[in-house]
Amino acid sequence: MNSVTNTTEGNTGNTQTIEENTQTQSQTTERASGQADNEDQITTSQGEEEGDESNVDGSRKRKKSLAWLHFEKLPPEQWKNGEPRAKCKYCPTTIACHPTTHGTGGLVKHLQRCPRNPHRANKLKQCMFSTGASGKSLTHHVFRQDFCRRALVKFLILEEQPFRIVEGEGFKELLRALEPRFQIPSRATVTRDCLKLYYEEARRLKRYFKTLNARVSLTTDTWTSNQNTNYMCLTARWIDDHWAYQRRILNFCVVENHQGDTIAAEIERCLLFWGIDKLFTITVDNASSNDIAISTLKDVLKHWNGLVCNGEFLHLRCCAHILNLIVSDGVKEMHRCIEAIRNAIKYVRSSPARFRKFKDLVEKMKIDSKSLLSMDCLTRWDSTYMMLENAIKFSSVFERMAKEDRDYTNHFLEKNLIGPPDAYDLRQAKVFCSFLQEFHGITLQFSGSTTVTSNICFQNIVDVFTILNEHVDDPNSLLCEMAMRMKIKYDKYWGDLQTLNPLLVIAVVLDPRYKMKYLTFAVEEMFQSQAQREHMLKIVSTVLYQLYDCYSGGLDTSQFHMQIQGQRNRQAVSETTSASTCASEQSGSTITSMHRKRSARRFVARFETETQSDKYAEVEKYLQAELVKAHELDFDILAWWNLNAMKYKVLSMIARDVLAMPVSIVSSESAFSTGGRVIDDFRSSLSSKMVEALICT
Repeated sequence: MNSVTNTTEGNTGNTQTIEENTQTQSQTTERASGQADNEDQITTSQGEEEGDESNVDGSRKRKKSLAWLHFEKLPPEQWKNGEPRAKCKYCPTTIACHPTTHGTGGLVKHLQRCPRNPHRANKLKQCMFSTGASGKSLTHHVFRQDFCRRALVKFLILEEQPFRIVEGEGFKELLRALEPRFQIPSRATVTRDCLKLYYEEARRLKRYFKTLNARVSLTTDTWTSNQNTNYMCLTARWIDDHWAYQRRILNFCVVENHQGDTIAAEIERCLLFWGIDKLFTITVDNASSNDIAISTLKDVLKHWNGLVCNGEFLHLRCCAHILNLIVSDGVKEMHRCIEAIRNAIKYVRSSPARFRKFKDLVEKMKIDSKSLLSMDCLTRWDSTYMMLENAIKFSSVFERMAKEDRDYTNHFLEKNLIGPPDAYDLRQAKVFCSFLQEFHGITLQFSGSTTVTSNICFQNIVDVFTILNEHVDDPNSLLCEMAMRMKIKYDKYWGDLQTLNPLLVIAVVLDPRYKMKYLTFAVEEMFQSQAQREHMLKIVSTVLYQLYDCYSGGLDTSQFHMQIQGQRNRQAVSETTSASTCASEQSGSTITSMHRKRSARRFVARFETETQSDKYAEVEKYLQAELVKAHELDFDILAWWNLNAMKYKVLSMIARDVLAMPVSIVSSESAFSTGGRVIDDFRSSLSSKMVEALICT
């Protein structure tokens, strides 16, 4: 029993020893697996197991390393020097993986430096997530110093912040709290990063323009900064191959003066830099220097063969500027009610005590309005409209002030001013405000920069004509005198379609909701004579067919002429070959050649006749089709042409360029507003190239 017992105990001890060794090996394997998991940066679900597969040496072993999830075994015929190799799933690299001499260490190291491995940058044991760009999804967060520096540069540009902000202690403390690992760059480094970003974007845009099929429409204007430096802004608009409306500020550069020759030379330099040679229109204001600049540019661009119809429609005047001239002439002589309201606002805003008293009355009258009184600028009619609009909201307050506030009424008597405004003045001001409101709305439509505006421009011009005629024909109207002054200026710029760029009318024709039917309707309202109506319709039709000839000539006729030229070359070779033969065959060859020439001429004449008869079939098909019944404000004209581009191949090319042209230079003026904030009194030492980088990026 003792021996048996001892034997049993010995066996039991051996069994325990074996179990302990097995447990120790298991723990060692688990720790090794955990280390491999951290090194490979792979997260697997609990309980997930790998099946038994043959390793590269043919043995039946369970693969221990999770690195095999990222590699594929290569067949023996692809081994090098007889050594097994594995290929990365993310890149073409192959790694030696013999289980004895190499193991999986090389695989793990490659995963850590593989540029295409999506798990390479995750060095944390616990994954971090951040909100994606859409704000509705979680994305894997990876800290990268270069990405953070790029984001910092974008912040400085978009928020128009000075470079010295990166050296501020408060800003540094904020960044340390947000991301302690981020090494905050110096002001000089941020300056270099800003220029680097600008040059990268410029190179990308230059490559894009080389492949662009559409024509580019430009706007330009000049501006003088508070340092008495002349700047010129050049913006571009086009519609890409996906029928998306694109706009860019190309240049914000220094010019010597505002003369036309200087502007033309600078635009030419910018176009050569960007590689743009296909222009459609250039929108400018009514300054005489711009007329000289467009004329000079037209002569230069003709040699580039990049103009449509030889540059006949290149010059486009800013419609918002013209409307501003028209309305400014009307409000030049202010009515008594407007002057009375202006004087009352001056009184209220002249001291804090008066303004506080006015606000107390607003609260007593229970007027719910966040906007208060504002003064106008005498040279800007839209500011006069805003002043009247705000003042009318407080009509009851002005009436109560006239009854209760003696200082208010004595102020007008002592200084012999027009006012204070009474109920009659406020009613008349409401009439003026309603009148100016219509022009204010049209100006906003002209000034759109993110959407297509050319297709609604002519409609707004017709609306201006209708509004003015209604008041001119009514002598009892309060606005008759004002409308008559405005009508004179209207006739100067828009009274005759011959003085108006016909592309603005073509844009309406290319709107599937209106076409030529709207033009016929508009002409009947604008012109009394039937001869004038027919003449205007003929002008528009001629321009449309002229554009069609220009665009269709670059599509099909060039190929046809190449075929004819190839036929003529083959005939010339045939004639040369026959001329080298004996003299007896020369006469017969000449007759055959002449017969070929006569048949070719007959073929060409017949082809041209058939082509001419069906030349404008696409235009007629479009004009005769039913109007699109979609008069909503959210109608997407670009989406419609995108769907019908294959149906109207030539017209779609015309529409893409016509719809892209801007009808105002507001985008350039907006850039000047940005420039005024960038080049303020505290940033006057910025170089011209840095200013351009901050505004154009």
